[in-house]
Amino acid sequence: MPGSQVETYSGIRLHERPRRFLWEGNWLEVCKVLDQGRSPDALWFKVAADDRRVYHLKYRFDEDAWEIRPAGKLNIP
Repeated sequence: MPGSQVETYSGIRLHERPRRFLWEGNWLEVCKVLDQGRSPDALWFKVAADDRRVYHLKYRFDEDAWEIRPAGKLNIP
């Protein structure tokens, strides 16, 4: 979902680590960053949220905007 809200920790770099994000009207806490990467035009994170689901968070530098996509449920008993 383009234009989404994501709160991040910014230390040495901008958007170093996501903390929480708004999904379907609810703020979800990031429990764990499962994977992350960077390209010349974007940052991306695969995160586990406190609703026991996995999400892809992508920040596009040129648009100064976040995109959020669900990626399934966590496989935790």
